[in-house]
Amino acid sequence: MLKKLESYKRRNNELVERDLEFYLNNDYKISPYYEALRISIIYGIIGALWILLSDRLLGKFITNMDIYIEVATYKGWLYVLITTILIYLLVLKRVILVEKTLKTIASNFEALSANNEELIALEDELRKKFEELEKQNDALLISEQRYELAVEGADCCIWDWEVEKDKYYFCVNWKSYLGYENGEVENTLQGWINLIHQEDKINVVSQINDYILSDSSSYESIYRMVCKNGEEKWVLSKAKAIRNSDGKIVRMAGSHTDITEQKLIQNQLNSLAYKDMLTELPNRLSFELKVNELINTDKNNDSNTKFALLYMDIDNFKHVNDTLGHTSGDLLLKYISNILKYQVKAPDFVARLGGDEFAIIFEDIKNKQEIIDKVQKLIKYLRRPWVIDKQEFFISHSIGIAIYPEDGDNLSTLLKNSDVAMYFVKKNMKDNYCFYLQEIQEENSKKIKIINDLRRAIENKEFNLFYQPIIDLNSEKIIGVEALIRWFHPIRGMIPPMEFIPLAEENGLIHDIESWILETALMQKKQWEDMGYADLKMSINISGKSVTREGFINEVKDLLSRVKIKNDNIQFEVTETALMNDLNTSIKVLREIKDMNIKIALDDFGTGYSSLTYIKKLPIDVVKLDKDFIKNISKIEEEEVIVDYVIKLTHQLNLKIVAEGIEIKEHLEFLKLNGCDYGQGYFFSKPITKEEIEKLLNIG
Repeated sequence: MLKKLESYKRRNNELVERDLEFYLNNDYKISPYYEALRISIIYGIIGALWILLSDRLLGKFITNMDIYIEVATYKGWLYVLITTILIYLLVLKRVILVEKTLKTIASNFEALSANNEELIALEDELRKKFEELEKQNDALLISEQRYELAVEGADCCIWDWEVEKDKYYFCVNWKSYLGYENGEVENTLQGWINLIHQEDKINVVSQINDYILSDSSSYESIYRMVCKNGEEKWVLSKAKAIRNSDGKIVRMAGSHTDITEQKLIQNQLNSLAYKDMLTELPNRLSFELKVNELINTDKNNDSNTKFALLYMDIDNFKHVNDTLGHTSGDLLLKYISNILKYQVKAPDFVARLGGDEFAIIFEDIKNKQEIIDKVQKLIKYLRRPWVIDKQEFFISHSIGIAIYPEDGDNLSTLLKNSDVAMYFVKKNMKDNYCFYLQEIQEENSKKIKIINDLRRAIENKEFNLFYQPIIDLNSEKIIGVEALIRWFHPIRGMIPPMEFIPLAEENGLIHDIESWILETALMQKKQWEDMGYADLKMSINISGKSVTREGFINEVKDLLSRVKIKNDNIQFEVTETALMNDLNTSIKVLREIKDMNIKIALDDFGTGYSSLTYIKKLPIDVVKLDKDFIKNISKIEEEEVIVDYVIKLTHQLNLKIVAEGIEIKEHLEFLKLNGCDYGQGYFFSKPITKEEIEKLLNIG
């Protein structure tokens, strides 16, 4: 554009200079007055000379008047001719000069007009360019303002490092953002590094050096910076580099962004994803990742590493929720979790899988004894009493153990086998631990076979009822019997109830079995009433599944209306464990049973949570003290104190108490001495057939 303008200017100057030179160098100057006077004088001189000289010459040479007159006429025409030619020549020269001038002016005018048009067009173009530059300038200003606002609003810092001179520039506002005055931080890379968290410095310096030595196009790093007040800020640092012809970095420039809030959110999300919110232990996902990591590390490194996976479950945890409430249940989970956190140290690992289930990993184990030592130490702490609302509860746990790789070389198998071992403990002993064995799996297979045989037994009626006498301890007379089911397997012979009743409950077969028990026992009660033993109580065990089963009450009512016996001598026995599975529903059903004038006995008291406080909530008439309390009363003084306390407290609640498992005379004497109402056990009689009961009744 400027070159065009210079060209036009140069061309116009050349035209002006050329014309000026023409006029300055031309001898003929055009002046209106001068030119008119000059022509007039020339004409006058020529005319005067012509008259003076021509007349004299004529008069000298011509004397004849006629010839004179004729010659004078010719002379006049000659004068006119000569003057005409002279005037023509004088005027012609001036007209030619004017013509040339006018042509030059016209030519230059046309050139100037063309240049003027181009100048006008150029002016328009310049104006547009100017307007465009103004717009670009305004846009640049807005962009700069937007950038400054964005940087300030985004907690972003622009930085620039001249590598060779080690001059490090970053925003002054970020120095104040970190709590420092401008002069407190050196404008060098080291000045910036001094602000980085001590734990992150080595990594940051290493990343910068690696970037300088690499041919990577961009640099990125995340680290913590320490404010003047000690507060930590997470920073995302990004940069690009300028390299010289040798590929060496001479300059780096980029941004520092405060990502503290994002990091906080990320940590919270990680906690939600990998931590149990109630106990703050690692959750199931964390546990699975940990196990898979150990397995993959062992397989990749071929290190022959062993680790133990412990599957732990709180025994009867649902009872705590039902009796004390879910808030107390949560407190129990936190209490147990705190014990596990304190006892399970890294590199060992503990996680909550869900509900009342926990998983523990003992890493790099050498032998089983090492596992046993750790488990026993852990159980020692877990068995300590849990105190809530000034009450002590003794919480038991079942733990199953599977060892990698003997018991499984993948997560699924290890988890399944440790779970199998845990359930073996829960079903057989509780409050203990067990290593996974093939025998346990075989036991499970055996249970599956029993379930199949049980289905056939229901169809083939392979069951029978035996009866164990219940004795009034004061008179030592039979006041009732407890109906106990026996299964006579066609191949295995008699199978005890504890071997098949739990399986029947788990698999939904208990309904058919219990319906048969109720009908058989009540029909037998009716038969004994007809024989004159109307006051003989019939005690029948009821499954917890039946208590909460819809239609159970109507079924009992229908059966009683068909059998037509005295309801007040019928007693249903339910275990405290069964009731705790759904306490509110159980209480409702038990009240409906009592409304039918049927007595309720709480069976196996002492095998669950053994809290007498909830007995007051239950509509029961009798408490049956479990045989485990009775067997040691002549050996362990503490057991005697407990039994005595339970008897007295039960009486204070206006309930009767039955002691199970009386096997020796010392048991009987202690119980009679401490006011126990009733008893049953092998000291009196084992469970026997109806015919044998009738013999005892006839004797008694």
